[in-house]
Amino acid sequence: MPPVVRLRVMPEPFAPPAMPPVIDFAPLIGTYRREGVVITVTERDGAGHAVYEFVDGMKDFSEPLEIDLVPVTETVFAGTGVGAAFSEDYMPVVFATLQDGTGCVYIGMRCGPKIA
Repeated sequence: MPPVVRLRVMPEPFAPPAMPPVIDFAPLIGTYRREGVVITVTERDGAGHAVYEFVDGMKDFSEPLEIDLVPVTETVFAGTGVGAAFSEDYMPVVFATLQDGTGCVYIGMRCGPKIA
């Protein structure tokens, strides 16, 4: 019997859906911080936006990154505008709540707890 050949199909690149859901962005607005980074999340004309800024000892790594947040779900967004710093197209930006109730945002697989 010939060997079984299994083909693996590469998944599609991460991207927002053709028709992004309408969400209430207000609960996500605020300032998030992790070591060396402050992430400021705002709403502009009904759309989510984040500024990813290196601070403290990392402040000279890059100018602040402007990230538009396109909804995928109520807590998952496709971040645009980050270029070579993270991803060429879209990158996941995920909002969650820690066990103690603290809101947080995950960008680049790193967690930034909400501080304001």
